[in-house]
Amino acid sequence: MFLVVTFFTYWAIGSHRPKAQNLFLLVGSYFFYAVWDWRFLGLLIGSSLIDYLAGLLLDRFQVKSKRLLTLWTSIFWNLGILFTFKYFNFFVSSFENLFHLESTAPYNFWNVAIPVGLSFYTFQTMSYTIDVYRKNIKPTHNLLNFLCFVSFFPQLVAGPIERAKHLLPQFQKIRSFNPVQAKEGLRQILWGLFKKIIVAEKLGIAVQLVFENPAQYNSVTTVFAIVLFCFQVYCDFSGYTDIAIGTAKLFGFQLSKNFNLPYLAKSISELWQRCHITLTRWFTDYVYIPWVKSTGRKSAGMRSLGLVMTMALVGLWHGAQWTFIAFGVFNGFILLLERIPIFKSRATLQQVLQKVPRVFSLFYVFLMFTISGLLFRSQNMTQAMVLLKRIFTFSMDGALTTLIGWKLGYLCFMILAEMLFQNKAFPLQKLEEWMPKPLRWAVYYILIFIIVRYAEPKEAFIYFQF
Repeated sequence: MFLVVTFFTYWAIGSHRPKAQNLFLLVGSYFFYAVWDWRFLGLLIGSSLIDYLAGLLLDRFQVKSKRLLTLWTSIFWNLGILFTFKYFNFFVSSFENLFHLESTAPYNFWNVAIPVGLSFYTFQTMSYTIDVYRKNIKPTHNLLNFLCFVSFFPQLVAGPIERAKHLLPQFQKIRSFNPVQAKEGLRQILWGLFKKIIVAEKLGIAVQLVFENPAQYNSVTTVFAIVLFCFQVYCDFSGYTDIAIGTAKLFGFQLSKNFNLPYLAKSISELWQRCHITLTRWFTDYVYIPWVKSTGRKSAGMRSLGLVMTMALVGLWHGAQWTFIAFGVFNGFILLLERIPIFKSRATLQQVLQKVPRVFSLFYVFLMFTISGLLFRSQNMTQAMVLLKRIFTFSMDGALTTLIGWKLGYLCFMILAEMLFQNKAFPLQKLEEWMPKPLRWAVYYILIFIIVRYAEPKEAFIYFQF
């Protein structure tokens, strides 16, 4: 309902009044965010204003010390609110457990909900100030456009993490309604809804059964459930991304591509280039590369440390749990191993995997990704160890065939569709090129019927918690 009202009002304002359109988008985006919890709207606005002012000061100051002070003020503010809302309890409780302390103070830990989308919009505004400091972009003097850039509702709560260089200029130009782009946006929304509601939700039911009671399922079923989770989180997050990108197209905007069939990667290095692309690039550009430059490009040891450290931070970005840190460190070590020469020809594992038959590289990627999925999905390290022990018991006792049943067909259909149309942004893109109108509308109605008939709106998007 919100989308329909916003869409028609936005275009009724008219493309000849872009400032009025932007103002309406800003008010709509703030309303969209406030519906979740209006108290955290002030935090979003405050972060936007601080980084907008930081950008102006960075452009004004020429003395390096003043520019550095401005930059670090912005960074400390963004990291500070992340720490306060997302990591405070984690670090305090970990400190107490490490030193076996028992708190006797008459207070509770910081016990509030994590503002939805906090990790996404803080990283988006941080990238803006860093790019202005590096003089990669010029700061905007238009406060309205900047506020829209930070709060644009299609990607506000779960990305993609946009760069100012890409998204901000789109608020500055005149946008005219494009029916072709709007139709493409609706198709992408439909495909995203199918992946989320039908595939991810159904897989989630099966995954939840195993992770809640691992002792009841045999080793094969446990491994199967972890593989299903890897597909669940992909369909859940890429489904949201399709909805976000499709919604943006309805308003004349282009968002960044965030997924490129990661399960077809031939190595873990390639997988991270295909999965959550905007986050991977963010950490590469603002963490790993600066680390390498500051420690010396020729220092292999420091590069290796920087790689593992960066991936540990990627894991920590996902949540305040040791399982997420373990997830990041594990991937960091795998990326490191793939870059080490292993043969006399000095070929690395990553180079070898690119040349071997795809069946072997896919088996390797799924094996590593399955271990990653176990760490990512587990609530704590204890549960992760229980699941690992269950897998390596090689027990065949317990349920197997009733785990998912016919629902697996939806997953197979989704995988087949994306593989067949991997040269497209999504399978339903540009259907006019190869399908007549009656058949095209039959596909739409079938998908809509399946979504409405089998929808079980119980679970939020997984990445909303990050």
